[in-house]
Amino acid sequence: MREIPYVQTSVFVDDRQPFGGNQLATYWNKKANQDLSKEEMQGMALEMNFSESTFIMEPTTKDCLTKVRIFTPAAEIPFAGHPTLGTAFVLRLKGILESGKKTALLQLGVGPIRVDFLENDSIRMIQPAPVFEKPLDDLSRVTGAIGLELSDIDPDLPVQVVSTGFPYIIVPLKTLSTVKRATPIPEAFQTDLSSFSTKQVLIFSTETSFSDSHVHARMFAPEVGVVEDPATGSAAGPLGAYLEKHGVLQNHQFGEPISIEQGYEIKRPSNLIVRVPDKGMEEVHVSGKVRLVAEGTFYLP
Repeated sequence: MREIPYVQTSVFVDDRQPFGGNQLATYWNKKANQDLSKEEMQGMALEMNFSESTFIMEPTTKDCLTKVRIFTPAAEIPFAGHPTLGTAFVLRLKGILESGKKTALLQLGVGPIRVDFLENDSIRMIQPAPVFEKPLDDLSRVTGAIGLELSDIDPDLPVQVVSTGFPYIIVPLKTLSTVKRATPIPEAFQTDLSSFSTKQVLIFSTETSFSDSHVHARMFAPEVGVVEDPATGSAAGPLGAYLEKHGVLQNHQFGEPISIEQGYEIKRPSNLIVRVPDKGMEEVHVSGKVRLVAEGTFYLP
């Protein structure tokens, strides 16, 4: 019986909510992790059954503090937002990152990602420049996969795949009630979205539950074992870039922080902050707060 220590956190928590954010298990002990096979890590992620679990390894890229492998319950993925921030929190908690250090480079599947510890107790990741694909034409397959009609889409905005490390189909909807009404159909994701460059879908409206939020969002990724995600940092970057590129937000100046509320429909209310620093869009900043929830030991046969 092997004993693998882990820390459980909630990422992108909203201080107004006692419970919320996106849950994460981080297996932080490099020595204990070094003999784990990919199949064992996948099994441990499925056993924990959070949106993702992370495993800290020795880095193989120069200047990176550590290598981070990310697993959903169904697959290993190269990048995800809340696992990046949650793992950074654990690195400092366990002294792998010195408490006085304000920044670190993490080796992820997409390459090095910088994380910064901010003065307001938030952690920020620096995502690469956004990539915008051509707007989609066949929208009926997208709306069919999320249980909506073509008339639910905001006709003034494009449905478009955007990536800042991981691609998402971004779907602008007319109203908050429409966002809440959406129902992902996993079988349709597999068939109807098969010709697109990604099967991950992010829907949003500029109607929100809180007046200080800019958008209300939901993200569906049944292909990787996450029917709906409570808070998706890797989608917040593309969404922020999309909002700025198309001038979606009223009473907002380019470069100001954008507040995203997510997770309400699955009782995990979350708050994500995204900022595109300049119009050149050379990078995108995504930040949020992390809450320590529990520590434990995973007993692996």
